[in-house]
Amino acid sequence: MNVRLLIAEIRMPSRRRLEKVRELAALTARALGTIPPSITDRSVLRALAAYAKFTRESADLAVRNGADLERLGAKLREEAVGFGRSLAAAFRIRDRRQALRLLRLAYRAIGIDMRPGADGAVSVRRCFFKDYYAPETCRLIASLDEGLMAGICGEGKLVFTQRLTAGEPGCLARFILESPRP
Repeated sequence: MNVRLLIAEIRMPSRRRLEKVRELAALTARALGTIPPSITDRSVLRALAAYAKFTRESADLAVRNGADLERLGAKLREEAVGFGRSLAAAFRIRDRRQALRLLRLAYRAIGIDMRPGADGAVSVRRCFFKDYYAPETCRLIASLDEGLMAGICGEGKLVFTQRLTAGEPGCLARFILESPRP
């Protein structure tokens, strides 16, 4: 039994969620080569909105400026891998089942109802960021998702077949595991 994970699943304090949103903003800014937004608010929803606006504006600017989106995606992924590994270490993740529980918890903390399956299937029914992101922004920012999953579960590739930002009823994807971590 993983007591740390169980406690966080029951109740995650707002201050911890805010701390992780700030970390996410900082790693996103590093990857995009920009300054992170100032997230000083104590409201998790307002912090998430500030992060969503920041990522949307940064991604849209990169698209408009003709940036190498593949390179930016690789940087986002790399930063998120480290974040995922630190989460897995902090929660002392020992096996695949615990890794999937941590993924669900991490996404729930940022307003995403993500359901990871043991077979690599991923479904999202509700996403806080859906109304903020254009499809292009979502595709770029999904590099963070792939990196987080790789950091927690092991190296792999995230392949989407459906996205909320494209008007679909939900996101469907598959995380194709290359080398298991836990």
